Amino acid sequence: MKKFIFFLLTLGTVTALTAQDLNTIEFKNKTKNEIYYLFFSPGDSEYWGPDVLGDTRTLTAGETVEFFISYPDPINTFDFMAIDDEGNVYEFYDMEISDEEPARIVINSSYVTDQVDLDSLEEDLVALEIQNVTGFELYYMFISPYDSNMYGIDFMDSETTLMDGDSVSVLIFQSNAEIAYDIMAIDDEGDSYSFQLSLDPDMESQYTEITLDDID
Repeated sequence: MKKFIFFLLTLGTVTALTAQDLNTIEFKNKTKNEIYYLFFSPGDSEYWGPDVLGDTRTLTAGETVEFFISYPDPINTFDFMAIDDEGNVYEFYDMEISDEEPARIVINSSYVTDQVDLDSLEEDLVALEIQNVTGFELYYMFISPYDSNMYGIDFMDSETTLMDGDSVSVLIFQSNAEIAYDIMAIDDEGDSYSFQLSLDPDMESQYTEITLDDID
């Protein structure tokens, strides 16, 4: 369970904060279908970030999921893309996230923009496994495209932590060229770990570790 420790997360700095300084974002599935994928992109990035549902979780019809979200200014924008079990694509662009209130996005049929073949989509995704070998429990994990100054969504949602030795697997769009991602995690003692990882476009699955060598 998430403990009540909160941080301001900007690239290269970590400062202890109150709960009011780390916002939350809630996604509500108001479609009749099951959401298989939920990608986000910081508004200042040209690339999609990871599928925050991961490779084992989905969002069933009527279900809600909540994440912590980090951004540097009082108001910043994000783009989101959800894909359901029928291949329907729901897109949300330039969604403002403000310090004034928690963010909430309702996924419904009015946001459908396209339909994709799910088998073809799977071929375009890279599975990145991230293992915690720090010796500590990780409370937060952020994965963001390198060209953004925002970390965005805490991949592990508002209730999940990652015990030492455990791993999570995230799905990221494959590219014809190497794209780097900034990864940051924070443990139960408030220490942060950060590094940049470039994904090999020729590999369908990749692995990395968060170790004590990555501590800031």
